[in-house]
Amino acid sequence: MVEHLKPTMKHHSQVHLQLSVNSEVPIYQQIKSYIINEIKRGRLLPGAQLPGSRVLAQQLRVNRNTVILAYEHLAADGWIATQYKSGTRISDPIPQELVPSGFPEADAKPALDITFRKFDPPQPLPYNNGTFDTVFDDGQPDGRLSPIPELTREVRKILHQQTSKSHLKNYNERGNEQLLQEINLVLNNDRGLAAVPENICVTHGHQDSLFLVAQTLIFPGDHVAVEHPGYQPAWDAFRLTGAHLHYIPVDEHGIDVEALAVVCQHTSLKAVYITPHHQYPTTTTLPAARRQQLLTLSEQYQFMIIEDDYDHNYHFDAQPVLPVAGMPHADNVVYIGSVAPSIPLSFVYGPVEFIHSLASCQMVVSQQRDRLLEQGMANLMAEGEIRRYLQQSHATYKKRLALFSGILEVNFNGIADFTVPKGGLAIWMQLHQPVQVSQLYAAGIYIVNPYSFYAPQFTGQTGLRLGFASLEEHAIVKGLDKLAKILQR
Repeated sequence: MVEHLKPTMKHHSQVHLQLSVNSEVPIYQQIKSYIINEIKRGRLLPGAQLPGSRVLAQQLRVNRNTVILAYEHLAADGWIATQYKSGTRISDPIPQELVPSGFPEADAKPALDITFRKFDPPQPLPYNNGTFDTVFDDGQPDGRLSPIPELTREVRKILHQQTSKSHLKNYNERGNEQLLQEINLVLNNDRGLAAVPENICVTHGHQDSLFLVAQTLIFPGDHVAVEHPGYQPAWDAFRLTGAHLHYIPVDEHGIDVEALAVVCQHTSLKAVYITPHHQYPTTTTLPAARRQQLLTLSEQYQFMIIEDDYDHNYHFDAQPVLPVAGMPHADNVVYIGSVAPSIPLSFVYGPVEFIHSLASCQMVVSQQRDRLLEQGMANLMAEGEIRRYLQQSHATYKKRLALFSGILEVNFNGIADFTVPKGGLAIWMQLHQPVQVSQLYAAGIYIVNPYSFYAPQFTGQTGLRLGFASLEEHAIVKGLDKLAKILQR
């Protein structure tokens, strides 16, 4: 016996109809034509629920029988359908023969004749919509290891405290004052900076920090040097200001400071954007000698260094590397960091006057800060919860890196070259033979498009950035085994 399943009804809120009736055309015909035109112009979608005849009659101040007559005509023509206990709805699907002919199309909107700034969409972030068996992101932390449960409990506790209102008043234009104090302690104690809270502004995430720094620092026509290959979302933030970008090559030791010096000799740079801790995407760490050369150039040619320390907490070498911003004579450095992985809170450190302007810029973009989130994070930092989380996740990621690199050494010998990074959550791999990204996608493997790390005019051999931190051990083994078989073909 075949069981007849009842079709699933789409859930729509009841639509609001607004019609001004006139005396030249029968009212029921006006209602009918109005609903048909709204369907054609895309406002009334298939399955949308219409008001009941009594309700619509009251809204339009007409006799209910008039509305019933209009609905009957619409139903007879196939535009609407009435079902028991479901009310009157737009037909789903609408019969195709109704749309192309029979009634005049709604008035077409004129083309916009006003100039505006046109932006190309940025590169999409790694995602998994169910199409891929394995997702190698660009080095994202494992959300399952994040302190979100602890943060949620802390926020709930704040809401239930009688003094919660006083906690939420603990703010200035740069963020929650307790959180600023906690970030300041981290910068001074762990990262070697001589900071005060006035040097810091809390932001709503890493990209938000990049955007605010660019908007505050860069003017149209300014020249900005960036690493190549590098982090394109930062490039996009600079481009939005009208900046001219200069692509400085990266080698096995990070940004080529000598190549940067050549650019400085004939171009007045406003800023240089770097990721020195674990260069994005190649993961290399900028050595101390080049850091000092960079500071010397900054002082000589008077440009700002924008230091993006996006994953400072994950360095697996014996000695942590302190930021450029923590070195002597680092007055021309703006430093971007994250409060905790997977939490949409970041910060910008810089000269007091610059941070004041950046905070004012942020208030123009959004005056509605997430005060509960900031207070909850401040409490967790003060209690040592974030430090404990970082220590635990650090051990997990170090173990996953060892597994990942061990498999690469065995299964990718003769296929690709790579160096085990000193830190970060991804591995940079140079293939001996090029591979089409579409080929990997078709096989169920997602990687970030390697050309997204390069300038638009680049046509050479690219590398692959493979994130390992968000994959559990069994997924690492399965994914790399599959990737190796594809690359060996």
